[in-house]
Amino acid sequence: MNAGPSPDERELIILPNGARIVLDAVPNLATTAITVGIGAGARDETADQNGLAHFLEHMTFKGAAGMNAQQIAERVEDRGASANASTGYERTNYTVRCLSEDAVDMVECALSLALSADLPEGEIEREKQVVYQEIGEARDEMDDRVFDLLQATAWPDHSLGRPILGEEAILKTLTRESLAGFIERHYLADRTVVSIAGAFDRNAVIDTATRRLEGMRTGMAVERTAPVMMARSAFEKRKAEQSMMVFSRPAPSQRDQARFAARLLVEIMGGGMSSRLYQEIREKRGLAYAIDAYIDAYEDAGRIDVFCGCAPGDALEVQAVLKDVWADLAENGPTEAELARAGAVSRAAIAMSLESIAERSASSVFELLVHDQLMTVDWALEQTARTTIDDVRAVARAALDGPAAAAGIGPGPAARAVTAFVDS
Repeated sequence: MNAGPSPDERELIILPNGARIVLDAVPNLATTAITVGIGAGARDETADQNGLAHFLEHMTFKGAAGMNAQQIAERVEDRGASANASTGYERTNYTVRCLSEDAVDMVECALSLALSADLPEGEIEREKQVVYQEIGEARDEMDDRVFDLLQATAWPDHSLGRPILGEEAILKTLTRESLAGFIERHYLADRTVVSIAGAFDRNAVIDTATRRLEGMRTGMAVERTAPVMMARSAFEKRKAEQSMMVFSRPAPSQRDQARFAARLLVEIMGGGMSSRLYQEIREKRGLAYAIDAYIDAYEDAGRIDVFCGCAPGDALEVQAVLKDVWADLAENGPTEAELARAGAVSRAAIAMSLESIAERSASSVFELLVHDQLMTVDWALEQTARTTIDDVRAVARAALDGPAAAAGIGPGPAARAVTAFVDS
């Protein structure tokens, strides 16, 4: 076992098999947040497994370490704790929030969910019905569905282009053997991080976590292939008062140094009420209620996405304004005032995240699984402070030099905006 301080006050422990434990002590609190992160998700599925990673997350709550679903729920809630899990494209997190006096038992519980799923046969078909409802709900929600449509449009024929929830037809074919096989291939020791933040008994949580982690399998992770973004558009006609659209161009990955400039770019472009798109589209022209810019980044790829909900007849003007704003940032960059404001927002977001032990726990998992090291707050702030107008301009320019993708849902007239963004 290798143990030692991280560059900040967190403690990092690396077990001989590569599994890692992070201790982020905040002694004056009365609560603890526990995250067990696995570096596997929907991206690691084959086409005929789409939805498996998410379904596996569901099944862990149906039976784990000999406990049935009711016993799992009672073990957590009898102590006033809460347990949840989330599946992304590249990671799956199992989380528990509890009182600090229950931290040791809840570390055991979280690890049981993540690593000791029983996968009871009798629950599989029943839980599929639950996930079918979840898929249907996401399909009904236009602002959810439009992002799934964009994923498939921008990254076709790649696992990042498939929906995390999966498709009913494929889920019907999944078996206990499918789920167990995914665990065998992807739930490996060196892709596992246990992060504990808040107040806890250090030695006791280390002993508990180590006992559960040291028996994990080791092996070579399945290699991921980088996606290639395509210049494509897609539109689903639907009766509605508004059209939902997402306009997208390439962005730096989570591991690219340019990600810091990209974050400032999206803040300047459409991150808040002072952003250019909010001012131009909502405040000056009244074209939309919702207009936002995001970074959708992965370990080896990324996109800048701009989401807008507007009246179908205004969609073409919205995308024209977006193009003008993007082109100006690529040509001239932001103003000094815009750069300073975006930097202040970034610094505030980091500071606020430190006040949430759930965020702290999850952040340590992200840092180790993506960057293979813990990243200090001071370092992140320094990278943001060093970002220049030219850095932001370069990211905006690189995005415009790459392919455009767009997706929309709603009445037919908005389809022209989606097509125009890609074709011109």
